[in-house]
Amino acid sequence: MASPIQDLQKVGSAKLEVFFFDIYYSELFSEDGQYQPGTYPLALQIKYLRDIKAKDLIERTDKEWKKLGYTDEQTNSWLHRLEEIWPDIKEDDMLTLRVEEGGTSVFYFNNDPIGEMDDDNFGKSFLAIWLDEDCSYPKLRKKLIGG
Repeated sequence: MASPIQDLQKVGSAKLEVFFFDIYYSELFSEDGQYQPGTYPLALQIKYLRDIKAKDLIERTDKEWKKLGYTDEQTNSWLHRLEEIWPDIKEDDMLTLRVEEGGTSVFYFNNDPIGEMDDDNFGKSFLAIWLDEDCSYPKLRKKLIGG
């Protein structure tokens, strides 16, 4: 199986630590190794540094979307789909989202495809958790986008 990032170049990387706990190591990839908002393909790859239940990831995703101003009406179907496809995470597992130019978004678990999101707005909205200027971790964002 081909890697979801094999034809992309790394833009930047960052590790998330919360209260001295390592949570994950993240990398952002693009076609030319540069981040340009709205330009695809883009891939966000997260290597988890601790065990995390899928339920907890989904709750955190919902919380981050609410912080960015998304409504339940916008996100409920996305969260339901994530419940269907996201597994519980063990330390060293990788979760990757690849978003294509046309809006197609595919999740990979340890480089194996686990599910596609049918909504063209999903990829941009999911990546906003890390890439939006109002995201929860601006220092992480800066490192991811190569700043």
